[in-house]
Amino acid sequence: MKDYPQSVRRKDRQEIDISFLHAILNNAMSCSIAIEKEGYPLIHVAFYHFDQANNDIVFHFSKHGHAGEEITDGKKASISVYKYGRLYTAAKAVDFGCEYQSVMIYGTIRIIENEEERMQAMNDFFDRYFKHIPKDDYEAFTSAQSKPIHVAKIRIEQWFGKEHAVPALAIDAFYPDFPAVMKPRDTQ
Repeated sequence: MKDYPQSVRRKDRQEIDISFLHAILNNAMSCSIAIEKEGYPLIHVAFYHFDQANNDIVFHFSKHGHAGEEITDGKKASISVYKYGRLYTAAKAVDFGCEYQSVMIYGTIRIIENEEERMQAMNDFFDRYFKHIPKDDYEAFTSAQSKPIHVAKIRIEQWFGKEHAVPALAIDAFYPDFPAVMKPRDTQ
């Protein structure tokens, strides 16, 4: 870890309070996971579950394709989780910016092989994202149905956060004029 930053250049934006880090990880939907690979690094975007008790990021991906070939036991990974806020203007263009909150994580991948642990991790995903859906409304997935899915944990070995709010020099602050969420495509 000595080759990687353990803090941010702008100390006024660094967040080390554990409650800040937990809040971001418990309230964001997805993360970008960078994995070492010969040639270009692989970046995998995934929904995740933050296992706060064990300090792990848990995610799943297909056993087939690039991710299935490259996301393997023991590989080092970097994870970025972020939330954006308002854009802002100032008297000089160089001072324009965007507010944000982010967490950068470094860790090592462990593919979950134990079937009971795998199924528990899958249930944790459902509880995080779909717990408001009554269980009577759908057929729960089975171990056999989850066979094409890898479930992995990345133990958090090092992490730090950043936060940048609209500064006092801002003239105006606004949310970008584009949809924050996907809209269904027209089908014809």
